Amino acid sequence: MANITLKIDDRLLENARNLAAQQKTSINAIIRETLERFVSSDQSREASLRGLDAFFLRSQARVGPKTWTRDELHER
Repeated sequence: MANITLKIDDRLLENARNLAAQQKTSINAIIRETLERFVSSDQSREASLRGLDAFFLRSQARVGPKTWTRDELHER
């Protein structure tokens, strides 16, 4: 595993250490889990976008020319 170095406020680190101790975990574990969620959410987003692209390519729907105005859509 790789090591990284972070610069953070002393007070923030102390508060994080206290909270981690209360939760019986470590700062290292918290940061690792946060980074895993961060990367996972991006991968999920990318997979969703690929799925949408594939759906649109398979779709029979086609977009034609705009034949209306905003005012026509909102006539009362």
